[in-house]
Amino acid sequence: MTARPRILRLLIPIIIAVWLLAVLRLRLSGSDAWTFEGLLSLTVGILGAGVILLAIGALCKEQKKMRGETIQPADEFERKTILESLPDALTIMDFSGRILFCNWQGATMLGYETVDELSHRSILDLAPEAEHKRLSEYLQRIREGGAIKEVQLTIVRKDGAHFHAEIRASASNEGNGFPATIIATIRNITEHKWIEAQIRESEMFYRVVADNTFEWEFWQAPNNRYIYLSPSCKRISGYDDVEFISDTDLFINIIHPDDRGKFKEYQRRMLGERKHGEIEIRILCADGRECWINQVCQPVFDENGIFMGVRGSNRDVTKRKIAEDELHRVNEKLRLQLEEINVLQAILREQAFHDPLTGLYNRRYLEDALKKEQARALRAGYPVSIAILDMDNLKQINDTYGYNVGDKVLTILSGKLRELTRLDDTVCRYGGDEFLAILYNTSLENAYYRVEEWRVELEKTVITHQDANLRVTFTAGVAAFPQHGKTLDETIISADVTLYHAKKSGRNRVMTAGQRL
Repeated sequence: MTARPRILRLLIPIIIAVWLLAVLRLRLSGSDAWTFEGLLSLTVGILGAGVILLAIGALCKEQKKMRGETIQPADEFERKTILESLPDALTIMDFSGRILFCNWQGATMLGYETVDELSHRSILDLAPEAEHKRLSEYLQRIREGGAIKEVQLTIVRKDGAHFHAEIRASASNEGNGFPATIIATIRNITEHKWIEAQIRESEMFYRVVADNTFEWEFWQAPNNRYIYLSPSCKRISGYDDVEFISDTDLFINIIHPDDRGKFKEYQRRMLGERKHGEIEIRILCADGRECWINQVCQPVFDENGIFMGVRGSNRDVTKRKIAEDELHRVNEKLRLQLEEINVLQAILREQAFHDPLTGLYNRRYLEDALKKEQARALRAGYPVSIAILDMDNLKQINDTYGYNVGDKVLTILSGKLRELTRLDDTVCRYGGDEFLAILYNTSLENAYYRVEEWRVELEKTVITHQDANLRVTFTAGVAAFPQHGKTLDETIISADVTLYHAKKSGRNRVMTAGQRL
């Protein structure tokens, strides 16, 4: 509301009140002035005084305007506060580009100490000469009723320094509907431009590195569409980047059918666990070759946990896989050869320590067995008995029926000995028709009874050859350690001497060392 209506609203009640007081005074005084002419003169005087007061008020208002002392209403003060709190520069210009108003942020941004320094300066003064033509075109566009949004220009500060700015501007209208001024905001985007430059430089550096790497680098969007593929995809797969970008299913389609299942499971696990994964798969190249690739992938998430895509790398490992397969083949061949060698060594060990005819241990094994058994007996303090058995009439059987029958007799005897001895006992073929048994933890008396059981059991055996029935018997001498020898070797000598005496006494019997005939 303007000052003039407010003054009128104040003056009218005052004039009416003064007129009523004047009339009342005349009536009470009984003056002759209480006439129509008197009242008319009084009214005219009061109205004149009001006019004079109105004129004085208008004059005072004009003087205040000249001094810049206009009183701002509350809503205008609020608008000014909002303008001063804006983070960007805000300017009001006429259509020629002359600045009529600028907020304090704008003055600071442009390097001026006060807002008044910018008053009546042209917007063209704030831009380098190279930008004047473009800025003039923008002003013309606004004058024609248009607007500019997010236009980037170079702005010059008062000290001559340049900075990048983003400008938005449009025309404002007066009450009669015609455009009167241009309102523009200016934002300093120097830091934003620097960040953009750093990002472009990083992207350029990454692209240069990726484009020249030997690996097949790629970026894949959340919808599986490829954003970037390095040129090596052509070298490895035979397909170029355009083919992969245009067909999002191309990669999964060229994976070997036998590997697609494990690749899908690998992708599901990688995305589900949100961590990098690695897999080796086969792909079918454009030229029909089968190629092995090693893929390393990393799912990418932003700071809010939103999935941004997959960053990965494929490496051609075909040569390595071929070499590994060849090495595996060679190793498998060597393994089989080693198994054969171990079998042969086992056979050789058997042949080295076992008698080929009877399968019993031979004298070579006996030497080692005697040392171990003697040490064990001395440590535990138990007796060990030695029994030496000699086949009866083996020479006669060989001479009469042949060596085949003699060998059969030896085989039967050795089989019986294996059946009748304990696991801890050791039986070996000591000579042509002699056998030696080491009886673990066995006294001389017990050894005698055991060997006698063997003799009786073997005596029951009948070998049929042609029309003849042959019986198998043996004579044995038994001695005990340490009773008949300080060592097992001496004990064997005692057993051998006892065997000699037993054979002289009639054969098919068991005799112990020291036994009297």
